[in-house]
Amino acid sequence: MVSSYVIRTPENVTFEFELAGIASRALAWLVDVCVMLTLLVVASQVVQAITPVLGGFGMAVFFIAAFLIQWWYAAILEWWWGGQTVGKRIVGLRSLSADGVRMTFLQAVVRNLVRILDLLPGLYLVGGSSALLDRHRRRLGDLAAGTIVVRERRALVPSAVVPASERYNTFVDDPAIAIAVRRITAPEREAMIGLSLRRERLPLPVRRELFAQLAAHLEARLGVPRPPFFSEEKYVLNLTAVAMAASAR
Repeated sequence: MVSSYVIRTPENVTFEFELAGIASRALAWLVDVCVMLTLLVVASQVVQAITPVLGGFGMAVFFIAAFLIQWWYAAILEWWWGGQTVGKRIVGLRSLSADGVRMTFLQAVVRNLVRILDLLPGLYLVGGSSALLDRHRRRLGDLAAGTIVVRERRALVPSAVVPASERYNTFVDDPAIAIAVRRITAPEREAMIGLSLRRERLPLPVRRELFAQLAAHLEARLGVPRPPFFSEEKYVLNLTAVAMAASAR
């Protein structure tokens, strides 16, 4: 079993994620169970309050609420919060598609509906066994949905990646550019941040070549032309600053 998950893109760029351990995943799930129990208690109190008005229909409302909480709580949150539930957010975990990008709604639904098999015969025995045997620590829901669970990386401070002296306000504050960077994918953002952080440690020819390749790729895909007074490096650095600011918001 490995502790990291490596993805190599067609452009020969490598991204590495730290896989979540079984203990941390169990802790996140325990938090989520507490949240669901709290929601069920609230739903029960609401039903008790409306039962004199609705009569027997109130119990039907409770069963519907219980079904939604039990089977759709995690699916909706993971889709809405980019792979996180309350428990995952507290523990610092995130579910991702196996290709390293954000999960789709269908993947969030599949991995959580298959949970009924992972829970068998009790206490997550099937799911835990699957995670122990699989080299990427995937339970059956992850295998069915094509997802992985990784440790969340703490967001970097923008100034640590792109110093203020490297940022051009007329470029960074352009609303059109702010809209364009929303199309930047997670692997692209990782490449931008990684190259920006490591640029001082790279040999100058390698540094120029990598920034030239990344700048050409971003300019073509985003449709954001490189200003004539920008080098490829400054172009990538400023796009990185805009992308990080958008992520922080």
